[in-house]
Amino acid sequence: MKEEEYTIPEMVDDVRAGKIGRRQFMKQLTLMGISAAGVGAIVAAAASRQFATKSVPQGDGDAVDHMQRHDQHLAHQSQGNLDQLHNDYAKHAVVEDSMYPHPFVGRAAIMARKNAGMAAIPGLKISVTNRVVHGNQLTVEWVASGTHSGDYPGLPATGRSFSIPGVTVVVRQNGKIVREALYYDMNEVQRQLVHGGVKPPVV
Repeated sequence: MKEEEYTIPEMVDDVRAGKIGRRQFMKQLTLMGISAAGVGAIVAAAASRQFATKSVPQGDGDAVDHMQRHDQHLAHQSQGNLDQLHNDYAKHAVVEDSMYPHPFVGRAAIMARKNAGMAAIPGLKISVTNRVVHGNQLTVEWVASGTHSGDYPGLPATGRSFSIPGVTVVVRQNGKIVREALYYDMNEVQRQLVHGGVKPPVV
């Protein structure tokens, strides 16, 4: 497999299968231009084995195309434009999310997950801190913040504020998302939402 075709979700699969060592994985992520915080989020999610992954076809697209499509995707998400979000995914797209133990396959399942997220955190703010195009994937580092005012499956509303760093990897094919993987530290989510909110700043 060519290096540019080797996506981060595939690397995560190989780390979990013991085919790649943790140090080698971290080094490769750093070489791809991912920040230390981004590497930490991906490694934490990979180590947790919280969710299963599923192989999907590889994507395509150039850097400008990836960036423009992602800007549109974020705009549709912030505006709650569910029809456009629905159309942004390929029919049999796969979304993996550190919060869930299984991948979401197909538009209906993906949009049900989106709806649950929007209901649980209606004022969710996503601040993008870094974006890197590498081969056929776009890696987006972000900080998600908001108030957990609605129920998630297995996580009843707490009313607590949170600020969680994470990474999303998007692979597109023919302009549509075929695979999307969200990596973040579920231990940090539990700490903030269940055990007491955002950590105070260090002074």
